[in-house]
Amino acid sequence: MEEGLRDPEPQEEEQPWEERTLSLLQDSKIDQELSGEKEGKKWGKKHKVKWMKRPMTMPQAILEFLDEDLRENAIRYLSNYLFEKREEDPDNYYRAGFLVFNSCATMSVLLQEITGFYVKMVNETLNVRSIKRLANVLTLFQSVAANGETMQKFVDSCVPNFLVPLILFESKIEVFDNIRAIALSVIGILCQGREPSIIQWAIESDMVEVCRTIVETGSELTKVIAMHILEAILQDGFGISYVCNPICDHLLKGLIETWDKQISLLAIDQDLSPRLLFHIIRCYIILCKHDRGYVIVMNSLPDALTNGSFHEVMEEFPVIRNLMHQLLLNIGKIVEHPISSDPVQVHTVKEKMLESGLCIYDSVPTNAMVLKLIAHDQVTFLPSSLQCY
Repeated sequence: MEEGLRDPEPQEEEQPWEERTLSLLQDSKIDQELSGEKEGKKWGKKHKVKWMKRPMTMPQAILEFLDEDLRENAIRYLSNYLFEKREEDPDNYYRAGFLVFNSCATMSVLLQEITGFYVKMVNETLNVRSIKRLANVLTLFQSVAANGETMQKFVDSCVPNFLVPLILFESKIEVFDNIRAIALSVIGILCQGREPSIIQWAIESDMVEVCRTIVETGSELTKVIAMHILEAILQDGFGISYVCNPICDHLLKGLIETWDKQISLLAIDQDLSPRLLFHIIRCYIILCKHDRGYVIVMNSLPDALTNGSFHEVMEEFPVIRNLMHQLLLNIGKIVEHPISSDPVQVHTVKEKMLESGLCIYDSVPTNAMVLKLIAHDQVTFLPSSLQCY
Protein backbone atom coordinates (compact mmCIF):
# COMPACT_ATOMS: atom_id res chain seq x y z
CA MET A 1 0.00 0.00 0.00
CA GLU A 2 1.21 3.60 -0.64
CA GLU A 3 3.16 5.25 2.10
CA GLY A 4 0.36 7.78 2.41
CA LEU A 5 -1.56 5.31 4.52
CA ARG A 6 1.28 5.05 6.99
CA ASP A 7 1.65 8.77 7.65
CA PRO A 8 1.46 9.77 11.30
CA GLU A 9 -1.99 10.67 12.52
CA PRO A 10 -2.54 14.41 12.16
CA GLN A 11 -2.68 16.64 15.20
CA GLU A 12 -5.95 16.89 17.05
CA GLU A 13 -8.27 19.57 15.69
CA GLU A 14 -11.89 20.52 15.99
CA GLN A 15 -13.85 18.49 13.50
CA PRO A 16 -16.89 19.75 11.57
CA TRP A 17 -19.35 17.33 13.12
CA GLU A 18 -22.41 19.11 11.78
CA GLU A 19 -20.98 18.96 8.28
CA ARG A 20 -20.31 15.25 8.78
CA THR A 21 -23.85 14.51 9.97
CA LEU A 22 -26.74 16.90 9.37
CA SER A 23 -25.43 18.19 6.05
CA LEU A 24 -25.75 14.70 4.55
CA LEU A 25 -29.53 14.75 4.99
CA GLN A 26 -31.91 16.02 2.35
CA ASP A 27 -33.52 19.40 3.00
CA SER A 28 -30.79 20.25 5.51
CA LYS A 29 -30.03 23.56 3.79
CA ILE A 30 -32.87 25.16 5.71
CA ASP A 31 -31.23 23.99 8.95
CA GLN A 32 -28.01 25.74 8.00
CA GLU A 33 -29.91 28.94 7.29
CA LEU A 34 -31.85 28.78 10.54
CA SER A 35 -28.72 28.04 12.57
CA GLY A 36 -27.22 31.30 11.44
CA GLU A 37 -24.05 29.68 10.15
CA LYS A 38 -22.14 31.91 7.78
CA GLU A 39 -21.40 30.66 4.33
CA GLY A 40 -17.83 29.73 3.77
CA LYS A 41 -17.20 29.05 7.44
CA LYS A 42 -13.82 27.45 7.89
CA TRP A 43 -14.10 24.14 9.61
CA GLY A 44 -10.36 23.75 10.03
CA LYS A 45 -7.78 21.98 7.95
CA LYS A 46 -8.76 19.02 5.88
CA HIS A 47 -6.50 16.05 5.40
CA LYS A 48 -4.63 15.64 2.17
CA VAL A 49 -6.20 12.86 0.17
CA LYS A 50 -4.67 13.36 -3.25
CA TRP A 51 -3.32 9.83 -3.12
CA MET A 52 -6.90 8.50 -3.15
CA LYS A 53 -7.41 9.75 -6.71
CA ARG A 54 -5.34 6.89 -8.07
CA PRO A 55 -7.76 4.28 -9.49
CA MET A 56 -6.87 1.26 -7.32
CA THR A 57 -6.14 3.11 -4.08
CA MET A 58 -9.68 2.87 -2.67
CA PRO A 59 -9.95 -0.91 -3.10
CA GLN A 60 -6.45 -1.30 -1.66
CA ALA A 61 -7.41 0.80 1.36
CA ILE A 62 -10.47 -1.40 1.92
CA LEU A 63 -8.28 -4.51 1.74
CA GLU A 64 -6.12 -3.08 4.51
CA PHE A 65 -9.16 -3.23 6.82
CA LEU A 66 -8.37 -6.96 7.14
CA ASP A 67 -4.97 -6.22 8.72
CA GLU A 68 -5.37 -5.14 12.35
CA ASP A 69 -2.10 -3.21 12.23
CA LEU A 70 -3.20 -1.16 9.22
CA ARG A 71 -6.94 -1.03 9.87
CA GLU A 72 -7.26 2.13 11.95
CA ASN A 73 -5.15 4.20 9.57
CA ALA A 74 -6.87 2.85 6.44
CA ILE A 75 -10.36 3.48 7.85
CA ARG A 76 -9.37 7.00 8.88
CA TYR A 77 -8.01 7.95 5.48
CA LEU A 78 -10.96 6.49 3.56
CA SER A 79 -13.35 8.22 5.95
CA ASN A 80 -11.63 11.57 5.47
CA TYR A 81 -11.75 11.10 1.72
CA LEU A 82 -15.48 10.40 1.77
CA PHE A 83 -16.11 13.41 3.97
CA GLU A 84 -14.19 15.76 1.70
CA LYS A 85 -15.20 14.45 -1.70
CA ARG A 86 -18.85 13.48 -1.34
CA GLU A 87 -20.07 16.68 -3.01
CA GLU A 88 -17.37 17.26 -5.62
CA ASP A 89 -16.94 13.58 -6.47
CA PRO A 90 -20.30 11.87 -5.79
CA ASP A 91 -19.55 8.98 -8.15
CA ASN A 92 -16.60 7.85 -6.06
CA TYR A 93 -18.58 8.47 -2.88
CA TYR A 94 -21.29 6.03 -3.97
CA ARG A 95 -18.66 3.70 -5.38
CA ALA A 96 -17.01 3.57 -1.98
CA GLY A 97 -20.31 2.59 -0.34
CA PHE A 98 -20.77 -0.19 -2.88
CA LEU A 99 -17.21 -1.49 -2.39
CA VAL A 100 -17.37 -1.32 1.40
CA PHE A 101 -20.59 -3.34 1.52
CA ASN A 102 -19.68 -5.92 -1.12
CA SER A 103 -16.00 -6.48 -0.36
CA CYS A 104 -15.27 -9.81 1.31
CA ALA A 105 -15.46 -9.61 5.13
CA THR A 106 -15.39 -5.78 5.17
CA MET A 107 -18.77 -5.35 6.86
CA SER A 108 -17.83 -8.02 9.40
CA VAL A 109 -14.66 -6.12 10.21
CA LEU A 110 -16.55 -2.85 10.65
CA LEU A 111 -19.16 -4.59 12.79
CA GLN A 112 -16.30 -5.96 14.87
CA GLU A 113 -15.18 -2.36 15.41
CA ILE A 114 -18.63 -1.55 16.80
CA THR A 115 -18.81 -4.56 19.11
CA GLY A 116 -15.30 -3.80 20.33
CA PHE A 117 -16.50 -0.30 21.13
CA TYR A 118 -19.38 -1.83 23.11
CA VAL A 119 -16.83 -3.52 25.38
CA LYS A 120 -15.18 -0.18 26.08
CA MET A 121 -18.58 1.34 26.79
CA VAL A 122 -19.34 -1.34 29.38
CA ASN A 123 -15.84 -1.25 30.90
CA GLU A 124 -15.83 2.55 30.94
CA THR A 125 -12.54 2.65 29.06
CA LEU A 126 -13.63 5.00 26.29
CA ASN A 127 -11.25 7.72 25.22
CA VAL A 128 -11.20 10.39 22.53
CA ARG A 129 -9.13 8.26 20.17
CA SER A 130 -11.52 5.31 20.30
CA ILE A 131 -14.48 7.65 19.78
CA LYS A 132 -12.93 9.21 16.70
CA ARG A 133 -12.00 5.78 15.39
CA LEU A 134 -15.62 4.69 15.59
CA ALA A 135 -16.73 7.97 14.03
CA ASN A 136 -14.66 7.05 10.98
CA VAL A 137 -16.34 3.64 10.82
CA LEU A 138 -19.77 5.28 10.94
CA THR A 139 -18.75 7.62 8.13
CA LEU A 140 -18.25 4.53 5.96
CA PHE A 141 -21.73 3.36 6.96
CA GLN A 142 -23.08 6.70 5.75
CA SER A 143 -21.78 6.00 2.26
CA VAL A 144 -23.30 2.52 2.31
CA ALA A 145 -26.67 3.95 3.44
CA ALA A 146 -26.57 6.60 0.71
CA ASN A 147 -25.97 4.11 -2.11
CA GLY A 148 -29.22 3.02 -3.75
CA GLU A 149 -27.80 -0.41 -4.56
CA THR A 150 -26.73 -1.19 -1.00
CA MET A 151 -29.31 0.69 1.07
CA GLN A 152 -31.89 -2.10 1.33
CA LYS A 153 -29.25 -4.81 1.71
CA PHE A 154 -27.67 -2.76 4.49
CA VAL A 155 -31.00 -2.67 6.33
CA ASP A 156 -31.63 -6.38 5.70
CA SER A 157 -28.22 -7.18 7.22
CA CYS A 158 -29.44 -5.61 10.51
CA VAL A 159 -26.14 -3.75 10.86
CA PRO A 160 -27.98 -0.42 11.39
CA ASN A 161 -29.68 -1.94 14.45
CA PHE A 162 -26.26 -2.13 16.10
CA LEU A 163 -26.22 1.67 16.11
CA VAL A 164 -29.14 1.99 18.54
CA PRO A 165 -27.05 1.28 21.69
CA LEU A 166 -24.58 3.93 20.51
CA ILE A 167 -27.39 6.44 20.10
CA LEU A 168 -28.91 5.79 23.53
CA PHE A 169 -25.67 5.34 25.50
CA GLU A 170 -24.83 8.09 27.98
CA SER A 171 -21.18 9.01 28.37
CA LYS A 172 -19.39 11.67 30.42
CA ILE A 173 -16.98 12.23 27.54
CA GLU A 174 -18.19 15.33 25.72
CA VAL A 175 -17.16 14.23 22.22
CA PHE A 176 -19.23 11.05 22.53
CA ASP A 177 -22.23 13.10 21.47
CA ASN A 178 -20.62 13.26 18.04
CA ILE A 179 -20.87 9.45 17.82
CA ARG A 180 -24.55 9.77 18.61
CA ALA A 181 -24.96 12.39 15.88
CA ILE A 182 -23.19 10.33 13.20
CA ALA A 183 -25.09 7.17 14.15
CA LEU A 184 -28.37 9.08 13.90
CA SER A 185 -27.33 10.49 10.54
CA VAL A 186 -26.90 6.95 9.18
CA ILE A 187 -30.53 6.23 10.16
CA GLY A 188 -31.56 9.57 8.71
CA ILE A 189 -29.88 8.85 5.37
CA LEU A 190 -31.70 5.53 5.19
CA CYS A 191 -35.09 7.03 6.01
CA GLN A 192 -34.87 10.19 3.91
CA GLY A 193 -35.64 8.27 0.70
CA ARG A 194 -38.98 7.28 2.30
CA GLU A 195 -38.80 3.80 0.88
CA PRO A 196 -41.79 1.92 2.39
CA SER A 197 -39.69 -1.12 3.34
CA ILE A 198 -37.11 1.01 5.13
CA ILE A 199 -39.74 3.07 6.93
CA GLN A 200 -41.32 -0.19 8.06
CA TRP A 201 -37.92 -1.37 9.30
CA ALA A 202 -37.47 1.90 11.20
CA ILE A 203 -40.85 1.48 12.88
CA GLU A 204 -40.26 -2.17 13.74
CA SER A 205 -36.85 -1.21 15.15
CA ASP A 206 -38.57 1.31 17.47
CA MET A 207 -36.83 4.30 15.87
CA VAL A 208 -39.78 6.53 16.75
CA GLU A 209 -39.14 6.02 20.46
CA VAL A 210 -35.37 6.26 19.97
CA CYS A 211 -35.77 9.62 18.23
CA ARG A 212 -38.27 10.84 20.81
CA THR A 213 -35.75 10.08 23.55
CA ILE A 214 -33.05 12.01 21.72
CA VAL A 215 -35.35 15.00 21.15
CA GLU A 216 -35.97 15.03 24.90
CA THR A 217 -32.43 14.48 26.16
CA GLY A 218 -29.94 15.03 23.33
CA SER A 219 -27.88 17.98 22.16
CA GLU A 220 -29.25 20.56 19.76
CA LEU A 221 -27.62 18.86 16.78
CA THR A 222 -28.84 15.36 17.64
CA LYS A 223 -32.35 16.70 18.30
CA VAL A 224 -32.52 18.23 14.83
CA ILE A 225 -31.27 15.02 13.17
CA ALA A 226 -33.81 12.99 15.17
CA MET A 227 -36.57 15.34 14.00
CA HIS A 228 -35.52 14.73 10.39
CA ILE A 229 -36.01 11.00 10.97
CA LEU A 230 -39.40 11.51 12.62
CA GLU A 231 -40.53 13.69 9.71
CA ALA A 232 -39.53 11.01 7.21
CA ILE A 233 -41.49 8.37 9.14
CA LEU A 234 -44.57 10.55 9.54
CA GLN A 235 -44.58 11.51 5.85
CA ASP A 236 -44.97 7.84 4.96
CA GLY A 237 -48.54 6.56 4.87
CA PHE A 238 -47.77 3.48 6.92
CA GLY A 239 -45.63 5.48 9.32
CA ILE A 240 -48.24 8.08 10.22
CA SER A 241 -50.97 5.43 10.42
CA TYR A 242 -48.85 3.41 12.82
CA VAL A 243 -47.99 6.36 15.06
CA CYS A 244 -51.60 7.59 15.14
CA ASN A 245 -53.09 4.13 15.71
CA PRO A 246 -54.88 3.98 19.11
CA ILE A 247 -53.04 0.72 19.80
CA CYS A 248 -49.78 2.73 19.75
CA ASP A 249 -51.27 5.57 21.76
CA HIS A 250 -48.13 5.83 23.89
CA LEU A 251 -46.06 6.75 20.83
CA LEU A 252 -48.20 9.68 19.74
CA LYS A 253 -48.76 10.98 23.25
CA GLY A 254 -45.06 10.61 23.99
CA LEU A 255 -44.16 12.66 20.93
CA ILE A 256 -46.72 15.36 21.74
CA GLU A 257 -45.48 15.62 25.34
CA THR A 258 -41.85 15.79 24.25
CA TRP A 259 -42.53 18.46 21.64
CA ASP A 260 -44.54 20.41 24.19
CA LYS A 261 -41.54 20.45 26.55
CA GLN A 262 -39.23 21.55 23.77
CA ILE A 263 -41.60 24.34 22.73
CA SER A 264 -41.69 25.57 26.34
CA LEU A 265 -37.89 25.64 26.47
CA LEU A 266 -37.63 27.38 23.12
CA ALA A 267 -40.17 29.99 24.21
CA ILE A 268 -37.90 30.89 27.12
CA ASP A 269 -34.72 31.00 25.04
CA GLN A 270 -35.68 31.63 21.43
CA ASP A 271 -32.06 31.74 20.29
CA LEU A 272 -31.58 28.17 21.48
CA SER A 273 -32.62 26.47 18.23
CA PRO A 274 -34.91 28.09 15.65
CA ARG A 275 -34.40 25.08 13.39
CA LEU A 276 -35.69 22.71 16.09
CA LEU A 277 -38.80 24.89 16.34
CA PHE A 278 -39.12 24.71 12.55
CA HIS A 279 -39.09 20.90 12.52
CA ILE A 280 -41.51 20.55 15.43
CA ILE A 281 -44.02 22.80 13.67
CA ARG A 282 -43.58 20.76 10.48
CA CYS A 283 -44.32 17.56 12.39
CA TYR A 284 -47.50 19.10 13.82
CA ILE A 285 -48.58 19.98 10.27
CA ILE A 286 -47.81 16.48 8.99
CA LEU A 287 -49.81 14.92 11.83
CA CYS A 288 -52.82 16.98 10.74
CA LYS A 289 -53.02 14.83 7.61
CA HIS A 290 -54.34 11.99 9.77
CA ASP A 291 -57.79 12.20 11.33
CA ARG A 292 -56.66 11.23 14.82
CA GLY A 293 -53.43 13.18 14.51
CA TYR A 294 -55.46 16.26 13.62
CA VAL A 295 -57.62 15.93 16.72
CA ILE A 296 -54.60 15.38 18.99
CA VAL A 297 -52.74 18.38 17.57
CA MET A 298 -55.79 20.62 17.81
CA ASN A 299 -56.38 19.68 21.44
CA SER A 300 -52.73 19.59 22.53
CA LEU A 301 -51.05 22.46 20.70
CA PRO A 302 -48.80 24.35 23.17
CA ASP A 303 -50.05 27.80 24.17
CA ALA A 304 -46.68 29.28 23.25
CA LEU A 305 -47.48 28.68 19.59
CA THR A 306 -50.73 30.64 19.72
CA ASN A 307 -50.05 33.50 22.14
CA GLY A 308 -47.31 35.30 20.24
CA SER A 309 -44.39 33.96 22.28
CA PHE A 310 -42.41 33.37 19.09
CA HIS A 311 -43.16 36.71 17.47
CA GLU A 312 -39.48 37.73 17.34
CA VAL A 313 -38.40 34.42 15.82
CA MET A 314 -41.12 34.65 13.20
CA GLU A 315 -40.06 38.16 12.33
CA GLU A 316 -36.45 37.05 11.92
CA PHE A 317 -37.25 33.85 10.01
CA PRO A 318 -40.16 34.23 7.55
CA VAL A 319 -40.08 30.50 6.81
CA ILE A 320 -41.01 29.78 10.43
CA ARG A 321 -43.71 32.46 10.33
CA ASN A 322 -45.24 30.90 7.23
CA LEU A 323 -45.19 27.44 8.79
CA MET A 324 -46.75 28.77 11.98
CA HIS A 325 -49.54 30.45 10.05
CA GLN A 326 -50.18 27.31 8.04
CA LEU A 327 -50.39 25.22 11.21
CA LEU A 328 -52.80 27.62 12.89
CA LEU A 329 -54.95 27.79 9.77
CA ASN A 330 -54.96 24.01 9.50
CA ILE A 331 -56.33 23.47 12.98
CA GLY A 332 -58.48 26.59 13.15
CA LYS A 333 -56.74 28.12 16.15
CA ILE A 334 -57.27 31.83 16.64
CA VAL A 335 -53.96 33.60 16.25
CA GLU A 336 -53.62 36.17 18.99
CA HIS A 337 -50.48 37.69 17.50
CA PRO A 338 -49.49 38.82 14.93
CA ILE A 339 -52.46 37.97 12.63
CA SER A 340 -55.70 37.90 14.63
CA SER A 341 -55.27 41.45 15.92
CA ASP A 342 -56.09 42.64 12.40
CA PRO A 343 -58.95 40.92 10.54
CA VAL A 344 -57.70 42.48 7.31
CA GLN A 345 -54.48 40.48 7.64
CA VAL A 346 -56.45 37.27 8.01
CA HIS A 347 -58.41 38.10 4.88
CA THR A 348 -55.18 38.92 3.03
CA VAL A 349 -53.64 35.58 3.96
CA LYS A 350 -56.72 33.73 2.70
CA GLU A 351 -56.73 35.69 -0.55
CA LYS A 352 -53.03 34.94 -1.15
CA MET A 353 -53.67 31.24 -0.55
CA LEU A 354 -56.52 31.28 -3.04
CA GLU A 355 -54.51 33.18 -5.64
CA SER A 356 -51.49 30.90 -5.27
CA GLY A 357 -53.55 27.77 -5.91
CA LEU A 358 -52.79 26.28 -2.52
CA CYS A 359 -56.45 25.98 -1.73
CA ILE A 360 -59.92 26.17 -3.17
CA TYR A 361 -62.81 27.99 -1.56
CA ASP A 362 -66.07 26.28 -0.75
CA SER A 363 -69.16 28.45 -0.36
CA VAL A 364 -70.35 27.51 3.10
CA PRO A 365 -71.60 29.54 6.05
CA THR A 366 -69.00 31.94 7.45
CA ASN A 367 -68.87 30.23 10.82
CA ALA A 368 -68.00 26.92 9.18
CA MET A 369 -65.72 28.07 6.38
CA VAL A 370 -63.58 25.32 4.92
CA LEU A 371 -60.36 25.70 2.99
CA LYS A 372 -59.43 22.59 1.03
CA LEU A 373 -55.69 22.61 0.53
CA ILE A 374 -54.77 20.81 -2.65
CA ALA A 375 -50.98 21.06 -2.64
CA HIS A 376 -49.22 17.76 -2.05
CA ASP A 377 -47.75 18.63 1.34
CA GLN A 378 -50.69 20.68 2.62
CA VAL A 379 -53.43 19.60 4.98
CA THR A 380 -57.05 20.57 5.50
CA PHE A 381 -58.12 23.66 7.43
CA LEU A 382 -61.34 23.09 9.36
CA PRO A 383 -61.96 25.87 11.90
CA SER A 384 -65.23 24.53 13.23
CA SER A 385 -65.30 20.90 12.22
CA LEU A 386 -63.29 17.76 12.69
CA GLN A 387 -64.23 16.41 9.27
CA CYS A 388 -61.22 15.75 7.02
CA TYR A 389 -61.21 15.95 3.22
